[in-house]
Amino acid sequence: MDGAVCLIATMDTKAKEARFLRDEILKTGLKVILIDVGIRKESPGDVDITQRAVLGENVDKIKSAKTRAEASGYMAAGLCRVVRELYESGRLAAVLSVGGSGGTTLASEAMHVLPIGVPKVIVSTMASGNTLPYVQGEDILLLNPVVDIQNLNFLTRHALRSAAGIIKAMTETALLRKDEKETIAVTGFGVTTPCVDACVERLEGLGYEVLVFHARGVSGGRIMEKMIAEGRFQGVLDLTTSEIADEVGGGIYAVGEQRLKTAARMGIPYVVTPGALEMINLGSEETITEEQKKRVLYRHSPSSVKLRANCEEMQKAADIFAERLGDNRGNVAVLAAKRGFSMVNREGQVFYDPEADAAFMEELKAKCRGRFPVTILDCHHNDKAFADACVETLLELMDGKRRDGNGA
Repeated sequence: MDGAVCLIATMDTKAKEARFLRDEILKTGLKVILIDVGIRKESPGDVDITQRAVLGENVDKIKSAKTRAEASGYMAAGLCRVVRELYESGRLAAVLSVGGSGGTTLASEAMHVLPIGVPKVIVSTMASGNTLPYVQGEDILLLNPVVDIQNLNFLTRHALRSAAGIIKAMTETALLRKDEKETIAVTGFGVTTPCVDACVERLEGLGYEVLVFHARGVSGGRIMEKMIAEGRFQGVLDLTTSEIADEVGGGIYAVGEQRLKTAARMGIPYVVTPGALEMINLGSEETITEEQKKRVLYRHSPSSVKLRANCEEMQKAADIFAERLGDNRGNVAVLAAKRGFSMVNREGQVFYDPEADAAFMEELKAKCRGRFPVTILDCHHNDKAFADACVETLLELMDGKRRDGNGA
């Protein structure tokens, strides 16, 4: 294996545990770069990258920081810079951290600057609680030591030895290369599954590798956008864009301004549909407000209630489509199904509202101003005809990019 395991630890509080873990990693035959992100004390002599090196130009600012959060901000920025530089120079093959809440927060921020597939492991009791702030839907493995990392005992030694073995195994199977097949990203939801399945079946039959992202926010559209930026895909079939409805209507899967932008700007062939766009994703029944209860709801499961987007919200969603897809390189096409956007949005179903759907389509056509084509098909989103049209459009865009060489 080229490169080393970058071991991140707060050496002011976790030095003994970090040294034990370093020794266990070295026993596996891997190299280790020990990085100190401690704030309270100067780094000890056996650290490879000291806190001063991590802080860089902010080394003096941390001394005058008024709060721990401010000091941690300087350390996080420096750690992200160091980790990125180590990876880009080929010195980093994996990242492993050990610590409490502060160290875990710092390490996870740095892990997010690395591509999907680079081994990332965190040993922390934070693994036993809400892991979303640390994982953010990415391929970060959290190992719970059961007891706090405050000393070496039979449980913490077991956890640290396990972490060393895990990182060894992960480096041997690291996803650091692109597959030989051309790869296409697809977004899906349960209520758009027939369309997704039909598209995946056809694309795989043509020899493409297909990755389906569950369009549920940070672990769905956000990660897809990150992998698009990493150059993982030769095409994107965005069949489920409910995250945009959540952005408009205050749903739980909103992911922010990067959604819809990356492929368009990079020139990657991109077909977008309003699949499940009519539904704003809420939480469990007890989280629904009295005002929301007055509107049309669909109870998908005990933990998931959906709110039907109205005409105004659908128009706002169209405005977002127009704005974010408008900055493209001739590689974008939008297809919409006139007869409904999901299983529960068809004639006779709870979310069937052709007026609201039409509000989206009319607003999008008016706002796109010829910057990308918008095609309205007289069928339902889950009809085979719609799936076929989506695949054909994507293949045409991909063929066009191949002919042009760079798709510009």
